[in-house]
Amino acid sequence: MAQGEDNDGAAGGSRRGFLTIGFSAVSVGLAGAALGPAVAMLTHPLGNATTSGADVFVPVGGRTGFGEDPVKVDIYADRIDAWNRVVQVKVGSAWVREQGDELVAFSTVCPHLGCGIDYVPEEKKFLCACHNSWFTIEGGVEVGPSPRAMDTLETKVDESLVQIRYQRFKQGIEGKEPIV
Repeated sequence: MAQGEDNDGAAGGSRRGFLTIGFSAVSVGLAGAALGPAVAMLTHPLGNATTSGADVFVPVGGRTGFGEDPVKVDIYADRIDAWNRVVQVKVGSAWVREQGDELVAFSTVCPHLGCGIDYVPEEKKFLCACHNSWFTIEGGVEVGPSPRAMDTLETKVDESLVQIRYQRFKQGIEGKEPIV
């Protein structure tokens, strides 16, 4: 018998090949069984909505709680990301006031660089102290670097319950563009 030759000659080569192919097929099957769920979990966000809040109205209080002076309200909504649902997370704040017969809600986020906007009752104006932008009681720019008026948020009143659709907008531009 020559060196390196199988004891069972040609038959041993086909048996070894069969076992190699069989072992490879079983290995690929086991790897697929393990990787399939992992790939499905990682690609889940691609086919499903991953956030919530911008498309729904969130209740912020009773109609009688708002008048001509702005009232700051915190807005809470459920947040859904790729794998989690967190109930009642603060998503933002708004200044709500009566203008004429309607309620108007202004975002507390400054259109300039995203700082917080406060109300100064003595002045009857809104102020972004970060860069000294002043806004009128109606939300218009009075002084400062803000490129546009305060961003208004959509509101509705259902059976004396005030609801706001909270959104964020791009900062530093003249136009009011929602962040998607």
